[in-house]
Amino acid sequence: MRADIETSKKMSFWQLLQLHKIEIPIIQRDYAQGREDKSEIRQRFLNSIFSALFLNKPLELDFIYGSVIDDCMQPLDGQQRLTTLFLLHWYVAYKEDKLAGKAILENFTYETRTTSREFCIELIQKGINFKNLLETDFEKNGVPKNNQLSKTIIDSPWFFLSWKKDPTIKAMLVMLDAINQKATDKKFGNIKDLWPKFTEDHTITFNYIELKDFGLSDDLYIKMNARGKPLTDFENFKASFENKIKIEFWEKEITNPTEKFAHKIDTIWTDLFWTVKDGDNLTDSPSIKIISSILMSCLSLSEKDKDSKERRIREILNQPNVIKPEDFDFNSFCYLKEALDAYSSIKDKIQLDFNLWSYLNNEINFFDTLAKGDKIEYQKIVLFYAQTQYLLNNGEIDNTNFSDWIRVVRNIVINSTIDSAETFTGAIRLINELSIGSKDIYRYLSENSIKSEFAKDQVKEEIIKSRIIGFDDTYKGIIFKTEDTNFCRGRITFAFDCIEFDKNNIGSFSSDKLSKIEKVLQYHLSDDNDISNDFRRGLFTIDDNHFYNYWDTSWLYAVGAPKRCMIGSINDLKNFAYKSNFKKYLIGLLQKLTEKGLDEIIEGYEIPNDMPNWKKRLIKEKGLLDYSKKHYIAIKEDECCWLIPESKVANNKEGAKKCKSIK
Repeated sequence: MRADIETSKKMSFWQLLQLHKIEIPIIQRDYAQGREDKSEIRQRFLNSIFSALFLNKPLELDFIYGSVIDDCMQPLDGQQRLTTLFLLHWYVAYKEDKLAGKAILENFTYETRTTSREFCIELIQKGINFKNLLETDFEKNGVPKNNQLSKTIIDSPWFFLSWKKDPTIKAMLVMLDAINQKATDKKFGNIKDLWPKFTEDHTITFNYIELKDFGLSDDLYIKMNARGKPLTDFENFKASFENKIKIEFWEKEITNPTEKFAHKIDTIWTDLFWTVKDGDNLTDSPSIKIISSILMSCLSLSEKDKDSKERRIREILNQPNVIKPEDFDFNSFCYLKEALDAYSSIKDKIQLDFNLWSYLNNEINFFDTLAKGDKIEYQKIVLFYAQTQYLLNNGEIDNTNFSDWIRVVRNIVINSTIDSAETFTGAIRLINELSIGSKDIYRYLSENSIKSEFAKDQVKEEIIKSRIIGFDDTYKGIIFKTEDTNFCRGRITFAFDCIEFDKNNIGSFSSDKLSKIEKVLQYHLSDDNDISNDFRRGLFTIDDNHFYNYWDTSWLYAVGAPKRCMIGSINDLKNFAYKSNFKKYLIGLLQKLTEKGLDEIIEGYEIPNDMPNWKKRLIKEKGLLDYSKKHYIAIKEDECCWLIPESKVANNKEGAKKCKSIK
């Protein structure tokens, strides 16, 4: 579109403020003249202004032009000069007690950030008492304190400490200190009565050009303002989101500005995100991760088309900064505000006293874990959602109830497969259903049926535990200890099988028997990687000693015999603990270990008459299994076995020679 450019008009800042409201648009860069690295530019500009004021010599500040929309002038060029002039006018108005001009100064506003806008409003309306400032404005040697003005502003009750993180406000404070220093510089004679020079004499002017019928798009600002900079992904999202909130009238019922999204995202929520800032002391990345995670949970609960919903969840998981205002509806917007308010109110009050293994990285809570992590993950979002639901449903944190709730969720998450948008949705819907009873989760589980089909086996186990705890609350301790063993990790149905507990008869539960099993699990199966070869020898003593048949056979042609595995790792043992063709061996050994030590079991084992000699040797000859580093053997018609040194050997005579024959 062609711009009709009016002939320039010479005017002062005060005259322009009386003509139009001046609004620095949201797409403009932050105020830069007050940056620490702009000292030379700042000093040169202020020297020119104060020299003109001191000498009563008019100063013209080149061209300023922009577009007027609804009687509001948005500068395309001149933002820096206009902002400095605003600060200078504010300084003189307060210092010379010309506060009748506050109403005119309120016509200057910033839209780049809500914090910048609100700082300007508070600065004008409340300001500071210069009489108090001037009493301490000089050191004993007569040298002015360079930051006394900014310190006084920051210490004012109306100043949010989070505002110090806004680069525009930070730069404004630096500029105000520089203005204060110039105004008290002896070479300018401590200039007085500056207000008439601004409002009547119009000593400082510029050439103002209005661009008529010119739509200033975001792209235009970035391309035409060569000194500007694009906003970050989060700033772009925030700006667009605030616009959507206004258009959709989502906050039409809110009359208090401090309760609105635009205010909170730049004040109390910024303080919240500041606690989890990244290595560059920025809050954009943590903010995006948390808001994205909340959005993904809301999408899971929405009634949108399943395929499109899950596709969007995958996209956000892989790249959180792709979130758009269009992803939110009114319900998810309200949930976002409620969640962030909840976390702002509790911050570091969350405590958990049990192991969450890989799901917490020594952080206080799941908010911190998500915000500080390299990436967001389905499982952690589910735990974060559970934590959020507790806060929203119950308000204050009760450490016992909260720990019980997160423990149940932990057990479900770690014993379920949550690796897709579909399974993530199932998990969120289950947690949403259970969260109704999060204040007393064991009572809720014992008294209610659960509709969700997600993780139904683990949910059934949690219901059984809740009934045991309801039967006798003192049983909670041993159930928790068993859950927390490295072998069980939340799933203890196998431990119940070891004590022959009848799930249909709660009275058959024995805490003494479970305590013995828990001690065995802690002692023998606490390693993250493997079990001992002596434990493997012990498995050979149970039942028909064919425990290795749990593993599917393959053919190792080097020796021409079926290949078997004698438990490859601790995970191997966990995976097959619930298999019908194996569990009896592990149950049998664990039950024996509650009464005897492993060496005693092996040494006291009576070899059956029909046992092949190779089995007898593996049981009785300590250290023999050490030859098979990966725990593979090949068995030929029960006459002998070969210990295979690694996972496999070459299919030739040389490979066969590496195997150790046991007859």
